Amino acid sequence: VDQYETRHNPAAHYKSVGPEIWRQTAGDVTHFVAAGSTGGTITGTGAYLKERNPGVQVVLADPTGSVFSEYFKTGVCGAGKPFLVEGVGKANIPGAMDMAVVDAVVDVDDQDAFAMCRRLSRKTGLCIGGSAGLNVEAAARLAEASPEPLTIVTVLADSGVKYLSKVYNDEYLAENGIDANLDKREQPKPTSRQARLGGAGGFFGRC
Repeated sequence: VDQYETRHNPAAHYKSVGPEIWRQTAGDVTHFVAAGSTGGTITGTGAYLKERNPGVQVVLADPTGSVFSEYFKTGVCGAGKPFLVEGVGKANIPGAMDMAVVDAVVDVDDQDAFAMCRRLSRKTGLCIGGSAGLNVEAAARLAEASPEPLTIVTVLADSGVKYLSKVYNDEYLAENGIDANLDKREQPKPTSRQARLGGAGGFFGRC
């Protein structure tokens, strides 16, 4: 299949995820947020949304240690560093990834990605994996930083069931320097800003 290099990968998202988001937000989407692995999701979906509205901002959520952030900023693929979030971020740039589609990168460390996973589990019942937590954390930061209402769509691409012994395991997290009880969003500051994070069923994706 060669999903990392084939252009059929982003083309599939261009034909499916992009139109679904456009349809379900009635064209009101302002930001699309997704982490990259093969790059197919963010490249194909972002390209479709920008065709419909060039003003849509495509934001790459990237785990701290991945080379994507530095490559986006400098055009240089440096040396990556270890990180715990699985399924996203890379030590090289896949052929299916088109950085020209990306408008901004939000760097998210393991602590914040996993804290968001556990917060969504407690607050909403969504049992999601690390890459989904990373996406929601990046989307939340965009919403909080904006003085105006936004329609932010992200994807929850992995189930937390696969990570019960990791993301949802206090002992594993402690062994890897992650504080399972530290949630910077547990006591959010009051705000008058409004933002919608969503897509299908409130969040685009499934547990």
